[in-house]
Amino acid sequence: MSRNVYFSNGTASEQNLIEDLIIESLGIYAQTVYYIPRKYVNKDQILGEDTLSTFNHAYPVEMYFENVKDYEGAGPFVSKFGLMIESSATLVVARRRWNQLVGSYGNTILTNRPVEGDLIYFPLTKSLFEIRYVKDKDPFYQLGKLYVYKLQIELFQYASEKIDTGVPEIDVFEPLKTFNTDPNRNEVMYVNSITFTNVGAGYNTAPTITFSGGNPSTVATATCTITNGKITGATITNVGNGYKSVPSVVISAPPAGGTQAVATCTINMNIDKQGGFADNVSIKVERDSNNNKVAWSENNPFGEF
Repeated sequence: MSRNVYFSNGTASEQNLIEDLIIESLGIYAQTVYYIPRKYVNKDQILGEDTLSTFNHAYPVEMYFENVKDYEGAGPFVSKFGLMIESSATLVVARRRWNQLVGSYGNTILTNRPVEGDLIYFPLTKSLFEIRYVKDKDPFYQLGKLYVYKLQIELFQYASEKIDTGVPEIDVFEPLKTFNTDPNRNEVMYVNSITFTNVGAGYNTAPTITFSGGNPSTVATATCTITNGKITGATITNVGNGYKSVPSVVISAPPAGGTQAVATCTINMNIDKQGGFADNVSIKVERDSNNNKVAWSENNPFGEF
């Protein structure tokens, strides 16, 4: 039988009424938690991991715990790694409220919905949870619209991530859990290469090269050689360390009438000082004499086809 034309599947006013009622009920029965978006620092394109993730923002938003008795999950249990505590829960947040209080700031990986891997801080129990899965179609199109997200969360397993949200009760989590031996938490990034976009002209002696910016713990240094007044090459005498961004290359000016040289540089991660997936940086770019990737030359290295 065809659909009755006298009954609609929900008008905009009806949908807005239901959404307002949901938001009001969540405001009454929900708990205020902090939504903490993840920021990728140096994502491993092979394994899809990022042990250098940072958490720099925390947004208060009301969420309803579907668990009314206790956390779900296995709870405390003994594994080969020692005592483990597995706690999980399901949180409900109104789509409109999440967009207003979190998504509108543009600091999430996806700006249109919560993302797996982001964190939730529950002030009542002072617990930090990680979003494992986002159910975005439950309930399924009431009156033709979706109103809430359901976030399936588990107790966060800390792995040396950097937490600087500006909320003291959240930021204290890092120094309590970290095994990092670098108190300054410097990134192990160094100057990798120098490229001249203009070799200049009229130099009587080799100009000085300095690096500006990047907020390093150790500033890089370099020298250059000239032939017939033009720069013919540069040598990095100290690659530096701890660069947060690519520095500017500053080259001293030639005598009057000459042309000042211009150069840029690149920075790279020191894989000898970086744990986790960093060694894959070398594997990913390793090539043979024919310029073919050694380890990843096939379209599908993990399958038969």
